[in-house]
Amino acid sequence: MAWDDGLDPMSVTYAIAVDDSRFVRVVAGPGTGKSFALNRRVARLLEDGLAPERILPVTFTRVAAEDLQRELINIGVPGCGNIRGSTLHSLGMQILSRQHVLAVTGRVSRVLNRFELEPLLYDLPLSFGDKRTREKRIRAYEAAWARLQHEEPGFALTPQDQAFEHCLISWLRFHRAMLIGEIIPEFYRYLRNNPTAPEIASYDHLLVDEYQDLNKAEQRVIDLLGSHAAVCIVGDDDQSLYSFKYAHPAGIRTFHQTHAGVSDHQLLQCHRCPTRVVSMANSLIAHNHDRDPRGLTAIAEKGEGKVGILQFPDVPHESRRIAAIVDDLINKLGYHPGEILILAQRRTIGTPIHEALRARGIPSKSYYQESELDSSTAQERLAMLKLFVDRADRVALRWLLGLGSNDFRAGAYARLRAHCEKSGDAPWDALGQLADGTIKLPHCQQLVARFHAINNELGYLREHSDISDFVQRWLRAEFTGTDELQLLVARLIAEAESPSDLLSRMMEEISQPELPPDVTEVRIMSLHKSKGLSSPAVVIAGCVDGLLPAEPDSGSPVEQEAMIEEQRRLFYVGITRVEAGPASNRPGALLMTGSRTMTLADAMSSNIKPARQRYGVVDVHLSRFIPELGPTAPAPKAG
Repeated sequence: MAWDDGLDPMSVTYAIAVDDSRFVRVVAGPGTGKSFALNRRVARLLEDGLAPERILPVTFTRVAAEDLQRELINIGVPGCGNIRGSTLHSLGMQILSRQHVLAVTGRVSRVLNRFELEPLLYDLPLSFGDKRTREKRIRAYEAAWARLQHEEPGFALTPQDQAFEHCLISWLRFHRAMLIGEIIPEFYRYLRNNPTAPEIASYDHLLVDEYQDLNKAEQRVIDLLGSHAAVCIVGDDDQSLYSFKYAHPAGIRTFHQTHAGVSDHQLLQCHRCPTRVVSMANSLIAHNHDRDPRGLTAIAEKGEGKVGILQFPDVPHESRRIAAIVDDLINKLGYHPGEILILAQRRTIGTPIHEALRARGIPSKSYYQESELDSSTAQERLAMLKLFVDRADRVALRWLLGLGSNDFRAGAYARLRAHCEKSGDAPWDALGQLADGTIKLPHCQQLVARFHAINNELGYLREHSDISDFVQRWLRAEFTGTDELQLLVARLIAEAESPSDLLSRMMEEISQPELPPDVTEVRIMSLHKSKGLSSPAVVIAGCVDGLLPAEPDSGSPVEQEAMIEEQRRLFYVGITRVEAGPASNRPGALLMTGSRTMTLADAMSSNIKPARQRYGVVDVHLSRFIPELGPTAPAPKAG
């Protein structure tokens, strides 16, 4: 069909689709149809004869990119099947992996998983503080580049910071690896320092979703990629949630100041939520000061919806009661498990709900990043797979060599690394020489013993007959604590052609866990993860102070207030996931729950600072955001 089929020429969507300005900014609230508008804009460009490969849609998640392509195919515009949307991170990885880029940057885009930071922390000199301090220094290094502080006039590193960066980068270069926070800055530096790079002239149109969640480095990458292109950005600073990734929401508010001749559009009519939820959302977000005042417009035909707020004696009661409510939704009201979304900011809340649902036989799945790697056994299995696929993977080898030691055998490994840096030998080759006595290094017997064990297992794995046999050898029955990892492998093995292919698919799933388009289980995840989703029934669990909002642990009063405002935006995103479909007997149900007490252990692991605790039990209170939902919100009740 044509790109404008069914569109009102007076609508905002039509105006967005036909706008030929060099820079277009679209402010789009939750559930207001931004994806629909973007799809029609892309379809119009294709119908006008623009080659698909000259269009780059930049999305915040991999699934959003796939959804865009699927919806364009449904429209039926010629060439839409060749559109290739991408996350900026994936695009950066792809470009940095090219040989001509590696020759320029000298870095290898092998990203460390979270658990692989451990040996790095132990290998950094003690002069940089204890382990916690070294970890903070790594975060500060990533933050400085994400915010492009190095380019600010007057910015200068202290001598100790310079020394730390030197040691950190030396370790990463030796191990041919990168921190995940380095991908975009390295991408940016490559583009900035190479104005004739072919990637800069590759596109005529950029469409950037969730612009408010990009950090400064990412926004500069967009500027460089769009040097010769028209750029359309879409976002909503009321939904900016990623300060921990150094997001720069001011970028969307000031876009017209930094880009000449910006054309502005607003999508504010909420086609998703019940009217009561729209009213509550407007009341909540109005308490934020760092925003441009505006509100969502409700659609009366969506109906009022169903909203409840319950407080329970403790977390176990909360978990069991939520499971019982979900059971009723499925078995009494006919909801499909995939229509139910449970949001919890911490696993200490989400995991008991997951277990309570399983106890009732209700299919459920949690979507917390790297959850498959929670156990040390699962981490060891993944490291072994990485080394099997690539014996030159120095990070995997380093981790496996340190396994079983309180300090990851940092002293012995430092001697091995010093020898390799002097001789030019790879660590694997140097270990082989140590093992056969060709070279000698003091106090490295334990490293050699670990090398023998690793080499023996790799030999056993190499004897596999096919991919199924390989997996049986790799994930043997004695490897307990790998349940989630095994479930992931079982889901991917049918399409994997080799151990290398399996690893590639696993890494994509583990590092950026996405929800498949067709879900069959109750989904449990953080509020951050729920962005972009909608569901007829939404439960937000753990609505207690200290969790939602999390308490600022440092910073000036201004910085602490900014954190509270972001937490309020997070709650705003959570409640607007509710989708009303009255014609389908789905009025849109929202339940918010909290507990009155929790164990001290759960409170501490959730970073809640208890004001009062007795015998290992902590008193907590319903979130301060609950009263801010306004007069249309129901009063809390005992659960």
